[in-house]
Amino acid sequence: MLYASMDRDERPGAAAADGYRFVESWWPFRGPAAEPAELESFCSGLDRAGVRLVALNLDAGDVAHGDRGLLSIPTHHERVVANLDSVAEILARTGCRTVNALYGNRAPAFDPEQQDRLALEQIVAVADRLGENGATVVVETLNSVDSPAFPLTDIGDSAAFVRRANELGRYRNVRLLLDTYHLAAMGVDPSHAVREYGALIGHVQFADFPGRGRPGTGRVDFAAVETQLTAIAYRGYIAFEFDPAVTSEQGEEGFA
Repeated sequence: MLYASMDRDERPGAAAADGYRFVESWWPFRGPAAEPAELESFCSGLDRAGVRLVALNLDAGDVAHGDRGLLSIPTHHERVVANLDSVAEILARTGCRTVNALYGNRAPAFDPEQQDRLALEQIVAVADRLGENGATVVVETLNSVDSPAFPLTDIGDSAAFVRRANELGRYRNVRLLLDTYHLAAMGVDPSHAVREYGALIGHVQFADFPGRGRPGTGRVDFAAVETQLTAIAYRGYIAFEFDPAVTSEQGEEGFA
């Protein structure tokens, strides 16, 4: 998100120039399976820039046009399967060990219970497959304003899904992704969520609310969040996933 205007292979260098040593990425390819040349270019670009990839999204569909993951959508089962070999190769090449698996929107053509069963089956399959690479798979809670068809907008529901997946999986390697912006947009204090669900948190993303700007442009108390992360002895990464163009005024207008 910080370098969205740049070509994929330019972003690692831009991050390095801004002082970052660790980066994360949404799925960086158009299709679920990367071509060998694409994968080589992506991984070698990280190496040249001297930055380490620490988190990667699975193929989430056409996010710009409203897709929010594929796990729960029956017509995309083969696409999820096709994605995993490329993801596993990136993990092997980069040492990345955190993968974000977005749940998927409600699809009107399918029964919600059917979608929930499929999402559970697929998150377990993904976690078992990537667990062979030592990876943790994280599940993100989004907000219902930006993603009205997305079912996991309550972090309690997300936590229950994570616990059930771990009961069924081989590696118990499913965790929560805690995003301060999405929680705040749902009226949840992120520091309280850290305290309540700390044992399940596998990755953290910082963006302010309203507006999804950089910390300091909105009303999230990041000092309180950091205090709670210290209290639970969180040892993972904290990523910036904000829109760098948003100002305090724009944020307030966006959620007026």
